[in-house]
Formats: sequence, structure tokens, C-alpha cells
Amino acid sequence: MHLIQKSVQILRKEGVRGFLEKSFKFIKNKIVNIIAKKNTDYIINKLKNVTLRDVYDIFDFSWNFYLGLIKPIQIKEEFIKLLKIFQELNPKCILEIGTANGGTLFCFCKLAKDDATIISIDLPEGPFGGGYPEWKIPIYQAFAKENQKIYLLRKDSHHNETLEEVKKILNGNQLDFLFIDGDHTYEGVKKDFEMYSPLVRKGGIIAFHDIVRHPIETGCEVEKFWNEIKNNFQFKEIIKDTSQDWAGIGILFKK
Repeated sequence: MHLIQKSVQILRKEGVRGFLEKSFKFIKNKIVNIIAKKNTDYIINKLKNVTLRDVYDIFDFSWNFYLGLIKPIQIKEEFIKLLKIFQELNPKCILEIGTANGGTLFCFCKLAKDDATIISIDLPEGPFGGGYPEWKIPIYQAFAKENQKIYLLRKDSHHNETLEEVKKILNGNQLDFLFIDGDHTYEGVKKDFEMYSPLVRKGGIIAFHDIVRHPIETGCEVEKFWNEIKNNFQFKEIIKDTSQDWAGIGILFKK
């Protein structure tokens, strides 16, 4: 019933073409997940043996690995630029809000310090593409290098207990890098910023995904919040094409 309701909503908001495109992606992802679920040991072994260091090689690996199993939901040119900034920062404590396919998390793990602490918060059944199944947890854990610590919190980032768990994991340390790509409503992204940006150290980075204007039917309002706060910081916008109707990355440098 839930699937039927969602299909009707897509048809109303995005028309037949949008419905067919999303249906194709949905079916493809289902097939890939069915195959991957039966071959998790093989996938984990492959991931644990990845020793790539180059930004382009790491991104391309995540994009193409195992029929797109961990493909980042990003525009390549934009995310590559963010990864170069990330690599230059050389972060040890990283928090990602919104993990979905896991591709961005994979890239962050491979480019972070060898002893980094990486935290992911992702809401099961999240309305903006979140909610990876439990069987993927060992796959995402395999992203980490030997001496890294990775924490996968399948929880609502807006709950105080989630914030307290993040603080407990950090154990008095501050974040070097925060990536906000979870709830894309105005109130949602604002709350993620207000709750977790105080954990970022001076000299650290806060990055937002989806800062360009999206079609109103998508419910994405990140642009509105981004435009409200960006001038309070040193900031950088990474947008491939000013006419695009999705993606775009905004970066705040915390001084």
C-alpha cells in the first residue's frame, strides 16, 4: 500500500516521465541489491582490499563498483572538488548526516587520516533517499581502513539522544568535517546545522549538499537555508551549471 501511495504521489508531482525514470531506477536498485545480498562476503573482501589514494580513482571506484551498489548521489565534478578540499583538510573526525547508497561515506573513509573516526547518521525510511537495509551494515563497515573507527547510526539526527551518542563517540574531540545531506526541508537542514555545527572545530568545514534551487515538488529547501547563513561565514559554492535543478555543494569554513 505504501508503494502504491508513493507511486501516485510521484505521478501527480512529476508526471509520467518522472514516474518512469524513478521506476526504472527503483527496479534496477532492487535487482542490484538482491544480487549483492547473496554475495556480501565477496563484496566485503573487495572493499577491504581497496588501497586507492587518488581522489579521482576513489570516486570512480565508488561510482562503478558492483553495478552501482555504492554509487554516490552526486554530480561528479562537484563532489571531486569537495573531495580535494577534504583531502587538503586531512580530517581525523568526520560526521556525515545522510548516507543512502554509501558512496560519499566510502570516499570520506579512503581520504581521511588512517586513524580517523568517521560517524554516519542515516534515518531508516528517510524521505530524501536514506534508509539502507541492515544487511548493508557490514559492507559499509568495510569502507574503513585498518586503524579507522566507523560508527553507523541508523537514527534520526534530530533526536537529542542521537546528538548525545555522537558526543560520546567523539569523547571530547571536535569534528574537522561535517557533511549535511539528510533532511532537505528548511526546518530539517536548519536543525541539523544548529545541532551539529557547534561540534565542528575552528578551522573545520561544514558542507551542504543540494544548495541549488530544486523543483518545488521535490520538497528540497536547502537553498533557502543556505542563502540565509552563508554570508555569516567564509564560504564557497560548487555548482557545475547554474541552470541545473538539483545538487550543488555549499562549504562553510569555520573561523
